[in-house]
Amino acid sequence: MTFKVAAWAALLLAFPLLLYQAYAFILPAFSPREREVALPLLLGVPFLFAAGVAFAYYMVLPPAISFLQNFNDDSYDILLQAKDFYSFEIMVLIAMGALFQIPVGILAATRMGVITPQQLRAGRRYAIVIIVIIAALLPGQDPVTMLILAAPLLVLYEGSILFASLLDRRASRARAREEAEEADASYDELHQDQDV
Repeated sequence: MTFKVAAWAALLLAFPLLLYQAYAFILPAFSPREREVALPLLLGVPFLFAAGVAFAYYMVLPPAISFLQNFNDDSYDILLQAKDFYSFEIMVLIAMGALFQIPVGILAATRMGVITPQQLRAGRRYAIVIIVIIAALLPGQDPVTMLILAAPLLVLYEGSILFASLLDRRASRARAREEAEEADASYDELHQDQDV
């Protein structure tokens, strides 16, 4: 069991690097515009994964384990086996680290023009249902764990929409500024030609 826990811990610690390597493998296939969008997002992958693991370790696991250990304890003697306990913990940590990648996916989709922040807002109800279903499918199918897992995913979804809207507004302003500069340049060119 010690070797198994060490292997899971090694995988958990290496997971941000593995995610980065997977994205870096795909990156050369992107066009220059896609690469311009993807590169900043890739830098956030390890940090978001670490934030997900930390959130799961400090916020999800203590109440989940407490609930699971104390549920029906007056009727049963609850004995935890190390194998089940550690595999539950590691699976929750990896799942939350991976699910904290939601902002990367949403920002990539909005920056590439696949979907707009307005469409994401319009589909909010569907997103909530999908997030709750994902939280229910994660390890620890009790309602307490499910709600604790779903809450940050909803916050990440909403935060991603806000951040995508901010980036969209900035891009729109930059495009408008470039168009105005081009219009001014063509206007000046036209008047220079007429003066000559």
